[in-house]
Amino acid sequence: MLGEQFMVGEEICGAVVSVRFQEDIISIWNKTASDQATTARIRDTLRRVLNLPPNTIMEYKTHTDSIKAWEDFHGLVNASGGR
Repeated sequence: MLGEQFMVGEEICGAVVSVRFQEDIISIWNKTASDQATTARIRDTLRRVLNLPPNTIMEYKTHTDSIKAWEDFHGLVNASGGR
């Protein structure tokens, strides 16, 4: 990946790139979603290393939020019977 560019120790667990028709998605998995300083450092480093323009949309989703968004997109029902 990008090696030690992030300077966040063992915080990064993995990454995936998804090339799509109208957008490309880079997902980086990190250990501690509640550490806002670390997530901001990862975001800022990614923006710098990839030379992304300032208007590039970047969002942070926790694992739980990501799963929920996927389920909502695919219309899946959760274990309690709700959507």
